[in-house]
Formats: sequence, C-alpha cells, structure tokens
Amino acid sequence: MIRAVLDTNIFISALFWRGAPYEVLKAGLAGRFTLLVSAEIIWELKERLKNKFRFPDSDTDEFLEVVTLNSYIVKPVIQLKIVRADPTDNKIIECAIAGQAHFLVSGDRHLLDLKEYRSVKIITPRQFLKNI
Repeated sequence: MIRAVLDTNIFISALFWRGAPYEVLKAGLAGRFTLLVSAEIIWELKERLKNKFRFPDSDTDEFLEVVTLNSYIVKPVIQLKIVRADPTDNKIIECAIAGQAHFLVSGDRHLLDLKEYRSVKIITPRQFLKNI
C-alpha cells in the first residue's frame, strides 16, 4: 500500500476548493493509500484554519477528527534542517521519513524544488493522482 504525507496546504485546499488536492484527500480518506500525519501537522492545520481562515472551532475540530481517524499517526524522532527558506516545512519531511512514506504531496515550492529526499518523492497533487 502506498504511504503518503500531505502538506498542510493540501488539506486546506481540499477543504475549501475542488480540484486535485480535494481528490487526493478524498482518495486517502477512502483508503486508496495510507495517509500519514503527525501531531505537528495536525497542530499547524488547526492553527491555520483558526487564525488565517477564521474557520469555526467546531468545524475545525470535526475536520481534524475525520483526518486523524483515517490516518496513521506518525511520531517523528529526528529533527531536520533541510528547508532553509521555510523551516516550518521540515516537519512535513520529518513525518514522511518517520512514516516511511513513498510520497510527500505539496503545492509548496520550497518542498517541490527538492523533488526527493531519502527516497520520498515530493510531488504535486496532480502528479500523485497518477500514482494511485
């Protein structure tokens, strides 16, 4: 089974708009691949929904519950300093490494420019849909 980590921007895009990120999340929730998340990713997602998008707390909690109940929770044991332009992106790579992910799905240039890290392919939602 394919294992993948979705960047925070993919979750947010999937929640607010239809398109490739939505299709990726839908496939993950349907069990077409193993969705990997960490507490750090969930925390960042909660903070962004609450503070940046002013998403209601009850809706945020419900969305995060759906994600966590349908994901494998990973506990990264290493801290990386790979993405120097945006150090907060390192938590996404840390989750992918700890979860032995095949793919890291992102719309973030800082991550996409890496293309691959320790055999984890870093690709866009459209590219990922071709692999599942």
